[in-house]
Amino acid sequence: MDGIAILAENGETEMSRFIECLVRNIKILAGDTLLETGEEREIRECLEMRNFWFISQGIFDKYGVLQKTELLARFRWHDGREIMPGVFLPIIEKMKYKMVFDYLVMEKAFERISHAEPDIRAESAISYSININPTTFKDEQRFLAWVDLLQNRYKIHPTQVIFEILETEPIEDEDYDRFNEILLRLRRKWYKIAVDDFHPVGNHNLVCINRLHEIDTVKFDGVYMRDLYKCHGKGFVTKELWETLATILEKHPIVDIVVEKIENEAMFKFFQGIFEKLGIERVYYQGHYFDKGLPF
Repeated sequence: MDGIAILAENGETEMSRFIECLVRNIKILAGDTLLETGEEREIRECLEMRNFWFISQGIFDKYGVLQKTELLARFRWHDGREIMPGVFLPIIEKMKYKMVFDYLVMEKAFERISHAEPDIRAESAISYSININPTTFKDEQRFLAWVDLLQNRYKIHPTQVIFEILETEPIEDEDYDRFNEILLRLRRKWYKIAVDDFHPVGNHNLVCINRLHEIDTVKFDGVYMRDLYKCHGKGFVTKELWETLATILEKHPIVDIVVEKIENEAMFKFFQGIFEKLGIERVYYQGHYFDKGLPF
């Protein structure tokens, strides 16, 4: 993220100055704006003006009680229509905006959380999951300084924030030691760590589970779980999940499991029964059956 000033170690650099650096970096990355498509221009302008918001989709226990929630960023076209993730995420990746986007998302998420909770300093308040691309963690000094600045500004209890590592790109082998160090430092500050879109075959986050030490939550890929439900009998699914869970729990014995994309009651009951049979208690559910998501 060339062109962005590193926050001073003494913490004197103000948040507004850093945000100005982020916006300036968007302009640098955009290059010759005359060459932009209409969609690229609108996404760039949304980022420059920080003109985005969140959909909050809850994560529930087996009794249907809200335990945590995921904040999903959304944009709008100038005519008011919502821009779907399948449109804006490829543009953000193409234009190399991912790291800038993550920093801006973090700032807006902390700000929104501070307004949402009646007692934002309470450890018992629900946690909010913020999606972060793996490359955003690479600059340890900058990332941790930004987190500290946001916490000091918005006074949120760190246990309210889950940094959710996306399955957007692999973590390079030589980066795992540094990655574990930054996650350890976040955990020592009482922040939580989740791994998104876990899939036991052909997925970067399978490697993450085995090589990262500081994980609180593993989110099972919704497409994988849907395919298990639709294409296989209960006996096969029970065996498949047990083999996968055994690998996870051997490395992370007290991790939370989140099953994504629960679409209806039958699907929920199907997986609830299997996890109960396997004796897995720390299981939570996310999807349209529980919550279609609300503006946050």
